[in-house]
Amino acid sequence: MNKINSDLLELGMKFSAPVFFDDGKHMFLAEKKPIRKFHLETLQRWHIPYVVTYGKLLPKASIDLDELLGSPEELEELETEETTSSGAFAVPHNNNDDLSETYVGPIDENPLFISYCELISAMGMIIESIRADSSADIVQYVESLSEQLYSLIEKNASFVTGFLLMGEVKKHDFAQAAVDSAILTYLISKKMGISPKKIKLYVTGALVHDIGMFIMPEEIIKKKASLIPEEFSKLKMHTIEGARMAGSLLHCPSEVTDMISQHHEHWNGEGYPRGLKQDEISTGAAILAVTDAFEAMITEKAYRTSMLGYEAMKILISDNGRHFSPEVVRAFIQCMGVYPIGSLVLLSDSSIGRVVQGNDSSPLRPDIRILISAEGEKFQNNTGPVLKLENMRKLFIVRALDAKDLHGKLE
Repeated sequence: MNKINSDLLELGMKFSAPVFFDDGKHMFLAEKKPIRKFHLETLQRWHIPYVVTYGKLLPKASIDLDELLGSPEELEELETEETTSSGAFAVPHNNNDDLSETYVGPIDENPLFISYCELISAMGMIIESIRADSSADIVQYVESLSEQLYSLIEKNASFVTGFLLMGEVKKHDFAQAAVDSAILTYLISKKMGISPKKIKLYVTGALVHDIGMFIMPEEIIKKKASLIPEEFSKLKMHTIEGARMAGSLLHCPSEVTDMISQHHEHWNGEGYPRGLKQDEISTGAAILAVTDAFEAMITEKAYRTSMLGYEAMKILISDNGRHFSPEVVRAFIQCMGVYPIGSLVLLSDSSIGRVVQGNDSSPLRPDIRILISAEGEKFQNNTGPVLKLENMRKLFIVRALDAKDLHGKLE
């Protein structure tokens, strides 16, 4: 990797490959995207000494100052944020209510996807600060990130949800798991009619629910074989330690600390750490139990491969109140569908598409954006037609597809 000192970076610079922060894990700048004002401000605020990339600096073209500095409205927002918050987690402003039907272009140039990746990077920096016990402004940073994530999902719920199953974020870690769990927690809470004030607390709880894992031994977290009883006992302590840290370090209220301490409790009382059951488990924790489990199932782990979203949904549906609250599972199915948003599917006419919107009244008939038509025509960069299967009784989903099986076919 090429190491570039932060003080050498300038507005408008572009690189031929993604640029990462000094940890080499969290993305700082997308491939071939220009460095903007907020990028440089982030490096300064976090005292990042350098960034790394496998790419090369691209030749300078004419610089569009509006693009690099933002519109007057965007600049005014940034200035306001600087006086009211850390500003370290600035998310590109977007006024569209839902871009799932309207955005056309490569996914890595989608402003929502860029915002999603930046939120993951910001969460990664929070995690590193906690691990390093550098907690001067950590409460402010968590609150800022939670607010920005809430705002992003509130305006663009269906499209942002699709990123979870697209597999475009190559490096999975606690930061992405936290952001993805928070997105799903928002969706379920909204479907259950929970107040916005409570939802914001639940989003925060989901973001920091695994804070106790950050102090667990690496050999346990990354172990590929089954954990021995002593290791599993130590791992289970992450719920208790996490709740303690959230209370003392982040000053989180009981709604959040309860989520952290209880998200591995089971509906039938056979979970940990206290063996709580049913209504003894807080609502936030019952929601998080489902979102945390779903996120874990669709993510590749050291000890197993990832599942398709459809397979994960089948497991949740067949749970029958053993691990999870039936009410929460029902709400999750209603907002995600049997084929979750972002899933690749094969249709009965041999066309291939991606689920872009669920269907409350008919979970097996979501809205599908066609990627490859029945005639073999390929639609790239979100340009394919959207089919509402609810209105097309002769067309139906045959099965879910694994993106790995389609490698190269969609290019």
